[in-house]
Amino acid sequence: MIEKPLAFVGKIIADFTHEINNHLALIKESAGLISDICKGKKSIDKKEMPYVMESIEAIENQINKSVNFINYFNRFAHRMDNLKSSFKLNYAIEELFELLRRYSNRKKVSLKYDLSADLPDIESSPFIVEFAIFYVIDSFLKKSKPDTNIFLTANANNNLITITIKYNGEFTENTTSEIWNISTVQEITSLANIKISLEDKTATIEIPV
Repeated sequence: MIEKPLAFVGKIIADFTHEINNHLALIKESAGLISDICKGKKSIDKKEMPYVMESIEAIENQINKSVNFINYFNRFAHRMDNLKSSFKLNYAIEELFELLRRYSNRKKVSLKYDLSADLPDIESSPFIVEFAIFYVIDSFLKKSKPDTNIFLTANANNNLITITIKYNGEFTENTTSEIWNISTVQEITSLANIKISLEDKTATIEIPV
């Protein structure tokens, strides 16, 4: 049973390292342009100054993007500090969707969500909540066609937060065998009293608050 959560963590780490490598490659490219312009010169020509400034701005922008992305990953990592804690669903969804952006972009599928700002705090396992959401998104992405979307909403009622995740589009006919069995995932989510169901293009996750 433990291999499923480990595969989830492994997927997040792998995509994180790939994305950071892409960020560093862009920074290196901009730095290389500045180096080419300045090499062997005591001063920079006026006509070359715009290229230097543009490269410096590109480096600054990329560093800011990298810092934001690293912060999301750091937040995700700390979700595993405690089996149970109080957390806001909105923040957990935000970080998970950002960390899965590269995966969904590769599939040409848009990840979207619409959450109310006044959802109550959840007293549960943030890691298992994110694992359940990942399972649904991963299941959809493995069957997805390009130019489709996955949309997540949530509402609170009767001491429950109900997450609904819908795939909007057609599935490919070549379904992969790598999709996990729902019963295995339900066994894991039950450790935190979380219920999950998946029917065709709609999934529901119920979390006690």
